[in-house]
Amino acid sequence: MSWRHAGKVQAYNHYGLDQQVAREYNIRLPSQFMVNRWQLTHQALIMLASLNDYDQQQVMKEIDYVTRYPSTTYSTKHSLNPFHRLYRSRYPFRSYHYLVEYKTTGSGQVVINDIYFDRSLYGAKQHYAAERTMLYSVRRTSQHNYDGAKGRGDIEAIQGAWQLDEPVSQINTEHAAVNGMQNEVERAAWLMGAHAQAAYSADGIKGYTLFHNPSDGWKLDLTECLFDKLSRTKSHNAQHLAAVLAQAQQRGKAIKWVAHSQGAIIFNAALVHYRANYGGRLTSQQLAIHGSGANVTKLTQIATSLGIKVVAVRNNPFDLVPNLAGGNDLSPSSLCRSIKFCGLVFGKDSEPGVSPHTLPYLGIETYKEQLRMFGQHKRAVQVQHYINKHTG
Repeated sequence: MSWRHAGKVQAYNHYGLDQQVAREYNIRLPSQFMVNRWQLTHQALIMLASLNDYDQQQVMKEIDYVTRYPSTTYSTKHSLNPFHRLYRSRYPFRSYHYLVEYKTTGSGQVVINDIYFDRSLYGAKQHYAAERTMLYSVRRTSQHNYDGAKGRGDIEAIQGAWQLDEPVSQINTEHAAVNGMQNEVERAAWLMGAHAQAAYSADGIKGYTLFHNPSDGWKLDLTECLFDKLSRTKSHNAQHLAAVLAQAQQRGKAIKWVAHSQGAIIFNAALVHYRANYGGRLTSQQLAIHGSGANVTKLTQIATSLGIKVVAVRNNPFDLVPNLAGGNDLSPSSLCRSIKFCGLVFGKDSEPGVSPHTLPYLGIETYKEQLRMFGQHKRAVQVQHYINKHTG
């Protein structure tokens, strides 16, 4: 990315945003952009340029709004500088996760002073439906791996092996992940850490970037899955992820992705949106698919057509999500297996150690042993019958 520097640039000097400046800073101006209306400090411009295209477009909608209506009741006075105001952006949720700081000059000109994360909106929330779609840095805090059958204590240690850090505006790690439905952010952080480690076990992952797909409850999550599968227009999650993919490719950033459950549906929808709105190939990225809520054949086809290498697919044959929801195995035997084990996915017996869906699938023998370790002997016998049938 080529950013101009005309001598010593002061962070809070301001100048107009026009077509030339937008091209130099790789900013796609919105259709309603009005020349000479927008004034930004260099600080704000650098932050805007660092955002992916999706975040840029949402933030610029709000810049346009405050430029038109600087006295809006949605803004509040800055606690440290009464001449500056803070605008909490509204789109696509009740509160999007950026704050726009601005001031009005004596001549009535609105100047965007800075753009930054709204700290009140990121991280875990008491009501998980208040969480936002955003990128988080996640670091590894211990070497507990999910690399074989584990007991309850070992799985609890794995849950503590990954620490959610600050939100980020772009992916700076080698690995990234998209979580599935009904995952609040702290659960998504450790679970997708386990999935990333299983998918790329030779890499010695010390941290990764989580594209957090927040939950709105199972009914709305399921509605979003159907929307991304059936609608021509894709969800905000998918549009956001498409912009993240485009930004990484433009930067030449090599990323190893893992998508789990609904995350695979979102990834597939993101690729559809990317193909329709960005163009070009995503040759710097690769994908592992776990417990896929999407049809693996279709996802692999579109990924391959865009230059993404699909490196692995891990679907437990007893998992109803890839079998039925993803349409990957609709045979009568698959239906029977899925129904028998669905209580371990959604029911009162569900927990990570016994669910065929939650943790990475490491092989059928490993899953049988895991069931046995958790006292699920009847189901372990059913898995053994499956092994006997498919190994002759």
